[in-house]
Amino acid sequence: MALTLDDGRPALLVMQSDGPRAFLDRCPHQGSRMLTEDETGDPYMDATGGLILCHRHQACFEPHHGTCISGPCVGQRLTALDVELVHNDASPAQLLLWVAAGSGGEMREK
Repeated sequence: MALTLDDGRPALLVMQSDGPRAFLDRCPHQGSRMLTEDETGDPYMDATGGLILCHRHQACFEPHHGTCISGPCVGQRLTALDVELVHNDASPAQLLLWVAAGSGGEMREK
């Protein structure tokens, strides 16, 4: 899922079984966005839905830590962003999700 941070930078959110992960939309290969202009649906995931895909040069990243596992930047990582899940006391079935512009990749739950 595509996001825009408060400071205007593009980011992406991927849901994993142990919680959401967020990364800047910048491939470490050349520093460009990973999407092309005509992407639709969940454009960050590969056809299997198991890997994050950079559509510029076909680099594949594992979604837990953002490490490139194939393509031109193997071993490099996406910039992880902190994600915070906040329980909504007014509506217990809802969770609020905060993605912090600072990096670190921590997930916290309140």
